[in-house]
Amino acid sequence: MSCPRHPIFSLAGLVTAVLLVGCSGGGGYHEEMRSSARERVAIFNAQLAYDQATQAFNTGRFDHAMRQITAAIQQYPQNPAYYLLQGRILMETHRLERSIHAFEKAIEFAPTFAEAHYYAGIVFQRWSNDARAYEHYLQAHELESSSVQYLLATAEALISLQQYDDALVLVESKLDYFEHNAAMRQLLGQIALLRGDAPRAAKLFAQARLLNPDDAMLLDELAHAQYAARLYGQCYESVKRLQKLSKEENPALMLLEARCLGAMQRNTEARNLFLKMTRIRPSDPEVWIGLGSLAWELGDFRRTALCSARIIALAPQRYEGYMLKGIYEQHKGNFEQATGLLRRAAGLAPTAALPHLVLGRTLEEAGDVEGALRAYTEALRAEPESADAQALFQGLSLAPRPSGSFEPPTSAGGRRVQEGSIH
Repeated sequence: MSCPRHPIFSLAGLVTAVLLVGCSGGGGYHEEMRSSARERVAIFNAQLAYDQATQAFNTGRFDHAMRQITAAIQQYPQNPAYYLLQGRILMETHRLERSIHAFEKAIEFAPTFAEAHYYAGIVFQRWSNDARAYEHYLQAHELESSSVQYLLATAEALISLQQYDDALVLVESKLDYFEHNAAMRQLLGQIALLRGDAPRAAKLFAQARLLNPDDAMLLDELAHAQYAARLYGQCYESVKRLQKLSKEENPALMLLEARCLGAMQRNTEARNLFLKMTRIRPSDPEVWIGLGSLAWELGDFRRTALCSARIIALAPQRYEGYMLKGIYEQHKGNFEQATGLLRRAAGLAPTAALPHLVLGRTLEEAGDVEGALRAYTEALRAEPESADAQALFQGLSLAPRPSGSFEPPTSAGGRRVQEGSIH
């Protein structure tokens, strides 16, 4: 619903009407005419003030806009559009408590004023009151279902409430109607990521890019989804496109590029880039985790130990440092120290299979089959879909692997677990 407006009379017409009434005799009829004329003058003046307030608001002159909209409301306090603009000015100047009162006043005068519900939703969202925000966004969407802005706001509120299925149903129900809107597929991609479906997310982000190829933020989301989906070659290409668009060197993109290079077995390039990153971002544990994982992959245990020490110092709450340190101690033949470190790593990773797998391999090679099976069981509990956990558990259950030199866990196809498995 568009906001109700009052007709604007010409100034000459209003003056004529007032003069005619003034020249007539008394009586109730003429008093009524004078009252009507005064109201029309008030409406006209209020509308002029409103127009000036709108112009000032659009050019960022918020103080002037507030004075003009206050004058408009004083002249004619029944127009909900005036309270909407007042609320927006207050919201832009970070006076949220007053802004919500203005939006609620607009809704009081016009309950079907969709825009007022939408901005009220924004205020509640800024207050992290996602339930109230959803109520207002839904009202706006139901009142103006042709507005993609209101639809997306409603879906995003559902996502904030972790109601991913409801958000998915809502957006997909309007996908044909807004088939050329990139934001629809972008939001579906975000929902897919939240539901753990990275391949679908990558596909949806790619579709969104076809509709909006110039959006760098969308390309960035696509790159990260491709990495999560293990589409390392495609991710690398997306990263290179992003780097061409950026005027400055982006460390976050460099890190993603290095991870892709490592996952594609371009180890020398990956190592050189990780080493460069340690100089650019020496306090970033992600950089040392990437370099340490690559060093493990290459059998460079001296560097594995150096990286593990840096990770533990920078992020003692993370499992990767203790895991890499345990791998180094196992390589040196220090079984007791290795298992202690690996158990600590596994204890810090209830949702990651990898440290449990490394612990299981260490116990298995030491002849502790029962301990290894328990570790592999924990790995499956952490990541039930992990092919590595399934392969190692089944392999030990059916035909225990003989003790030998320590290697990183392998997948069902015999390939080593990549650095990309470490998050």
